[in-house]
Amino acid sequence: MVAVALLLSGCDFINRSSRTMDTMLGGDYEVHIQGFDKPFQVVNDKITSQPDKGYYIFYPTIAGEKTLVQSPINLTTIIKKD
Repeated sequence: MVAVALLLSGCDFINRSSRTMDTMLGGDYEVHIQGFDKPFQVVNDKITSQPDKGYYIFYPTIAGEKTLVQSPINLTTIIKKD
């Protein structure tokens, strides 16, 4: 039980540390937002963070069009695909 708590607190530290970045430049990303069934796909683009405001900004392709999405940092997981 203690090992699980330490593991989770370590992951939270890593997540909070990575949120201090202003921008993740270029590449392909899969963005999972809690409450959405399917991840958003960001292809050959960037994801910008606004840590002081608490959200990410990115442009996934939805229904064939690039669409602005803002997601809360604490509910978002970003996976680099390339």
